[in-house]
Amino acid sequence: MVEEAVPTFEWSYVVLAVLIPVAILVYMLGNFRAKRLGSARNLEPKGRRMPKGALKTDPQFSGFVGRALQRGLLTPIAGADAQPIMIRGVITSADGNLGGAPGRECVWRNRSGAPRDAAVAAEFVVVADSTGRVTLENLERAEVIAPEEKTGPRVASTGLYIGDEVEVIGRFKPERFGNDPDPTRLVYGSMGGDGNLYVRVHSRPNSPAPSETAVRAAAEALSSPPSPAQAPQETTE
Repeated sequence: MVEEAVPTFEWSYVVLAVLIPVAILVYMLGNFRAKRLGSARNLEPKGRRMPKGALKTDPQFSGFVGRALQRGLLTPIAGADAQPIMIRGVITSADGNLGGAPGRECVWRNRSGAPRDAAVAAEFVVVADSTGRVTLENLERAEVIAPEEKTGPRVASTGLYIGDEVEVIGRFKPERFGNDPDPTRLVYGSMGGDGNLYVRVHSRPNSPAPSETAVRAAAEALSSPPSPAQAPQETTE
């Protein structure tokens, strides 16, 4: 009598029977999650997003700036007290610069429409009026109003240059530096130490040529800051 062969049990069919439904389930869950994420993105506000660390405006300081501009009352640097003031003077020197022609170096620059904390600037900038000089600190955080400069078809920026006559609003901190016999050459204090500073170009002798305003992206040419006990060395009058 011939014995019939017993068919072999194929475990591969069992594995396939289990894996196929699992794969379908994973696909369906993934597709559902993708649709939910897409719907959530559609609800997000459109337009350019500002950096998370963008500087916030101090309402109290903004109010003072508005009143100071409306009154137009200028304080002589040599007679300033420890309080918020408005001065008008010429940028005479800085502890470093962002390039430019001699005597017209750029000391602050930002893209047009960019947030304030996207700016690059010298760490210490000296402004002089007919009575004396003041050092501006934290200029890279200042609100700056300056003429727009076109550097390309779609590229525009604003800058501050040595030689610009500017109006500066901020809290004055009396700190007298220097031993020059001419009192107009002494530094009588600083502004911007508390992070609140407003600078507006009042007049500009001549607009710097495009070749003068080219700035390296990293602004690596800035010099090391001087000691707080010393006034920045002048590069020009």
